Amino acid sequence: MIDIIAVTYGHKEILKCFINSIKSQTNNRWRLHLIHDGVNKELENELTSEGYLIKDKIDFIQFPSRTGNYGHVLRNWGLTNLVKNDYVLITNGDNYYTPNMVELVLKQGGDFIYFDCVHSHNTPKNTNKSDYGHMISKLERGQIDMGSVVIKTNLAKSVGFNHIDFAADWHYFNEVLQKKPKISKIDKILLVHN
Repeated sequence: MIDIIAVTYGHKEILKCFINSIKSQTNNRWRLHLIHDGVNKELENELTSEGYLIKDKIDFIQFPSRTGNYGHVLRNWGLTNLVKNDYVLITNGDNYYTPNMVELVLKQGGDFIYFDCVHSHNTPKNTNKSDYGHMISKLERGQIDMGSVVIKTNLAKSVGFNHIDFAADWHYFNEVLQKKPKISKIDKILLVHN
């Protein structure tokens, strides 16, 4: 089972698309924790009344104050306080996943599982050398996205999410990789990063 930690702020309709991409998974062995950076009761009420929040499946946590820092403080808080299942995926509430992501990840196995994505940043690392291009994930800084890696929970927690700079996701991955995990790559695009 995968715990999905999704940090969100200022998202509404795109957050609903993200939630639907998780609800559409062909394998239902997931639990989604949405962490809003600060209080947003209006959004919680809307998500509740429209059926996006599902008891024991999708929860919405409002952090008491805005933290900024790309949501990195909330990633560490979620990893420490919410994750209880075999694997953890840390992502953002404006991303989308293919409906087979959970199924393929759980079938793959390993300690550190990663896959390709369509990445929204305008970067020469994308195959089209522009935005919304295919990013072939590699285990190097600037060539892999936070949302395209699923890690065994005990390994992720042993390292923690300890950085708040722009490259915090790479630092987290690099610290996990120093533990010599069993690495698996799924050679498919399973994420659209926005």
